[in-house]
Amino acid sequence: MICQQGEQNYTTGFSPVGNQAQNAWALLPDGITAVVQLPATTSGSHTPNIDWSTGGIFLITFGNNSTFTFSNVAVGQSIFIVITQDGTGSRTGTFPSGCVFVGGSKTLTTTASAIDTVELTCTAPGVYLCSLLKAYA
Repeated sequence: MICQQGEQNYTTGFSPVGNQAQNAWALLPDGITAVVQLPATTSGSHTPNIDWSTGGIFLITFGNNSTFTFSNVAVGQSIFIVITQDGTGSRTGTFPSGCVFVGGSKTLTTTASAIDTVELTCTAPGVYLCSLLKAYA
């Protein structure tokens, strides 16, 4: 179900998830968030933007080193980023200042085709608590 701007009627057990800029919202079962496929990084420096208003799970394949940027973040919101190394591997990821990682480790797995996830929670403007889970197999 898609709701347009100004609609206030939601079904119990469902929450609006969507894009504020386009004024379109999908009602998804509570606890389920939209999955957004980000463009794969290719050559040169890459700065993928995570628009927190568009989903809750973001998928990206690294084809080069990347520096993340964030937009439309709401305090109290949590997201997941699933990062897959390409067939070459050795790609690095840099997160915005304000990202604090459990144990201080924010080094991604660099093995070819490796998969890592990062869970981020915004606790104050510009402050993100992050958990890195590495080397899914």
